[in-house]
Amino acid sequence: MKTILFLLISTILAVVSCERDNEENTEIWWINSAKMDCVGTGPMSCLQIQKGTEIDPGAWEFFYSSIKGFEFEPGNIYQIKVKVTDKQQPIPADASSKTYELVEIMSKEPDPALRLTNIWKLIKVGEIENPTGFKSKEALTFEFNASKKTYVGDMGCNSVRGEIKENDGKNLLLGPGAATMMACPDMSAEKAISEALINTRGYTIENNQLYLLNEDGESLMTFQAVD
Repeated sequence: MKTILFLLISTILAVVSCERDNEENTEIWWINSAKMDCVGTGPMSCLQIQKGTEIDPGAWEFFYSSIKGFEFEPGNIYQIKVKVTDKQQPIPADASSKTYELVEIMSKEPDPALRLTNIWKLIKVGEIENPTGFKSKEALTFEFNASKKTYVGDMGCNSVRGEIKENDGKNLLLGPGAATMMACPDMSAEKAISEALINTRGYTIENNQLYLLNEDGESLMTFQAVD
C-alpha cells in the first residue's frame, strides 16, 4: 500500500513539475500580417513579432528563425503561444540557440491596415475636383502599400514617395516624402496635395472610396479605388 501511494505521489509531482516547466518555457507572441525582407545569414523574408498583452505599432521585430507547427497566412494578425527551448550542443555558429514550437493559436484576425493597400485615383483635394497631370492631362493616382509601409503618388507636376509611419486601419500618419523638383505654371493642386499629406491623421474607406482625414475627422482628400 505504501509503495502504491509513493508511486502515485511521485507521478503527481512529476506531472506538476512538467506542467510548471512548460509554463516557464512558454511565451505569448503577436505575429504581424506580412513578412518583410531582412538579412540574416543572407537575404531572406522574416516574420514580424512582438511580445506583450497589446500591440505596439512601433515595436515589431524581425524573427529570423522558424516556429515548428505554425503555418503563416499573410493578411492576418496572430496571437500565439510558443514553447521556447534550448538546443542541444553543438550549435552551428550561424544558427539560433533556441527552438520554437507552436503550442496554441490564441487569435487570428484579418489586419484592417491592409485595406489601405491599393492604387487610388484622386478625385478631390480641398476644393479642387478631379485634378490632372500637367503634361499627361490624366487623373492623378496614388499607390499605398500597407505591408511595406510606403506610398507613391502623382501630385500633378511632381511625383512624391514616402513612408507610412502609422496605420492601424483607422489612424494614419504619413512621412513628408521625397518629391521631384519640377516647376509648373499652376501648382495649386500640388500645394493642396502636399499640405493634405502632411496633415493626414486618419482615414476611412467606404464604397471603394478612400477619405484621408485631418485630426478633427474632416476630409482632406478623396480617392476612388482603381483596382
